[in-house]
Amino acid sequence: MVDLDALASKARRASEVGRVRAALRIAPPVAAAALITIAAGVGATSCLVFAAALLVTSVALRWWSRPGALAVQTGMTVGALPLAAGALTALLGAACDLDDPFRACASVCLAAGFIGGFGVTWLAGKQQVEHPVRQALLAGVIASLTAGMGCAGFGAGSLLAVLGALAAGAVVAVPLRWRYA
Repeated sequence: MVDLDALASKARRASEVGRVRAALRIAPPVAAAALITIAAGVGATSCLVFAAALLVTSVALRWWSRPGALAVQTGMTVGALPLAAGALTALLGAACDLDDPFRACASVCLAAGFIGGFGVTWLAGKQQVEHPVRQALLAGVIASLTAGMGCAGFGAGSLLAVLGALAAGAVVAVPLRWRYA
């Protein structure tokens, strides 16, 4: 006879291994984004700290549930804009600092953060999930970590400005998104 408890245990273990393997598929895109950002000239230490936090958070969310995987996809997609803005600023050799608010690179970082925050809230609200607000918050966390990879090398002021712009964009998008839902 077949031991049903042993069979059920083996099936659960195989299921969890499969979920972890599926969740770890996010590692190559995170590593590629970190390498591109470091190659552009963003500080390696700060970029790697954000990349590690992004990887751990993304794997956990993707393992947790399907809505978590959607939040990771949305957050990384939209967070790529501020990441690219930070990498491009570093590549061009500009120092993005908020001491001079009229500096072009500060404006680019702030605009990218605002657009990213707006996009996260808008896209998360379009997804068919049970808790759209939680979905938007999770996607916002992933977008913030992704943006942090590109902007943390410019100092705390620039990082806080981009993260604040992400939050401001999300706040602006909330009434618009649910008004047109």
